[in-house]
Amino acid sequence: MNDALKLILLFFLVIILIFCSSIVLGIMYGIPSGNVAVITIDSEIVSMTDYLSGGQTSDSIIESLINAENNPNVEAIVLSINSGGGMSVASKEIANQVLNSSKPVIAWIRELGASGAYMIASASDYVICDNLSIIGSIGASMSYLEFSGTLAKYGAEYNQLVSGDMKDMGSMYRNMTSEEQEIFMTLINDSFNYFLSFVVQHRNLTNNAINVISDGRIVSGKQGFELGLVDELGSKQEVNDYLRNALNITAVTYEDYTNTNLLSEFSSLISYKFSSVFPTYN
Repeated sequence: MNDALKLILLFFLVIILIFCSSIVLGIMYGIPSGNVAVITIDSEIVSMTDYLSGGQTSDSIIESLINAENNPNVEAIVLSINSGGGMSVASKEIANQVLNSSKPVIAWIRELGASGAYMIASASDYVICDNLSIIGSIGASMSYLEFSGTLAKYGAEYNQLVSGDMKDMGSMYRNMTSEEQEIFMTLINDSFNYFLSFVVQHRNLTNNAINVISDGRIVSGKQGFELGLVDELGSKQEVNDYLRNALNITAVTYEDYTNTNLLSEFSSLISYKFSSVFPTYN
């Protein structure tokens, strides 16, 4: 047998070995056997990510929810939340997916579950957090940088040809007009009103609670419990107790369903947060 034929046979043997290994691994790991799916939300919630911004995309979190939903072994889903929120639409997309789940969803807020992350938690069937957790921040914000003073200091001017007076609204190179501020505030208030009505509807809040949280403040877990933003104060033990006692899952076996993006995790270490000229739940 010549060397060329040996190399060809070796190549096909390697291919066959890889194929067989993939089948075995697929059988072993293709369908997780845990009966409680854990999905971690611990970054800024975004619609898309890149090398600098990092964060968790709504698509990846929704995919995790769908995977848990489609696995017949899963009896309940736990959202482990440690996030200050993120983009408005991305947060809304995830919250709606949680609402559409046919399986019980428990939100377990760790250190932080604020703004868009709290919207997601409020869509779940049961919310647990520590008495020292930071939650709330029910509102929308928009920010931008302005360098018009810096340009003037160095004798530079900003000139841009636009098709309409509002085409370059939000530009960092000139002062924002009062009319532009009014337009932006309309966008912010639209986002805020949706957010507030969503939480009020799904948490069945009292008028007093609505009055307290409407200014966008953060509250402690203890305060949130008193206002009706959470159902129980506790930690993982209380999550376990709820799964066993309320949902009758006697032998709880957790399985991690979080989509891990190594590139996103690395980029988040070197990222900085860009100012945005669109409303965010952040």
